[in-house]
Formats: sequence, structure tokens, C-alpha cells
Amino acid sequence: MSAPRTLPRALRRLPSTLVNRIAAGEVVERPASAVKELVENALDAGARRIAVTLKEGGRTFISVVDDGVGMSPDELRLAVERHCTSKLPDDDLTDIRTLGFRGEALPSIASVSRFTITSRPAGADTAWSLEIDGGAKAEPRPAAHPQGT
Repeated sequence: MSAPRTLPRALRRLPSTLVNRIAAGEVVERPASAVKELVENALDAGARRIAVTLKEGGRTFISVVDDGVGMSPDELRLAVERHCTSKLPDDDLTDIRTLGFRGEALPSIASVSRFTITSRPAGADTAWSLEIDGGAKAEPRPAAHPQGT
């Protein structure tokens, strides 16, 4: 006797919390994956110095600080949106010269954590900080930070 055939279920949209968890799993398999993505972003931003701090092997806290080009408040908002990148000058995928370009690391990490990104562009008087808690974004606010992110 064979098992009864299961009929396909109706198509439905997944809840955003589940979508975020799936997307994060594709980019952030473990803390080391998150650190790798963040360090690659720093290198692509022209960083000469990168400081990485972890607590409990990165399970409870990850901090990556760089002296790269930094980002404006508008760029901070975009940096945590899916598929936003500064690493492709146009829509041509034949001339990629960066470590990554999908624009997934920051939004994926932010969607499943308490996340703060603080950045000051070169030549700016003020840094800006953006907090995200489980995907819920606040507005950027002025902060103290050296050039970089």
C-alpha cells in the first residue's frame, strides 16, 4: 500500500519575517559569514584599517569599523535595502572589480538582528547613525564617528 498523494497547497505570500530569515540564511550562515561580508564591504569602500570585535564568537555581538569612504544619511537608508549597491557603475555585469555586489549582506543581517550602522563620509562634519531592529528601521540621526563606517 502506497502513501496517499498529497495535493499541492494554494499559492500564498510568505510573511516578511519568514522571507527575512530565508534571505539572511543565504548570506549569513554563521557569524563568520557576516564578518566576511562586512569586511569585504569595508575593503570595497577603500578601507585601509579595519577593526573587528566579536563577543561569544560573534553570536551576541559583531562590530566592524573601517576608515573607508563613508556614507551620507541617504546612502545609509539605501545600504540596508535589498539589491542596492555602489559596486556596479551601470547594469553591466561583465566588468566586476569588487569583492561582492549583490547588496544583500547589510539588509539580511539587519533583518534578523538588532543592527546599528554609523558612518561619516570623507569631508563631512557629522556622522550619521541608523538603527534597525528585526527589520524595523528608524530614521538616521547625527552621531559621533570618525571617517568611515
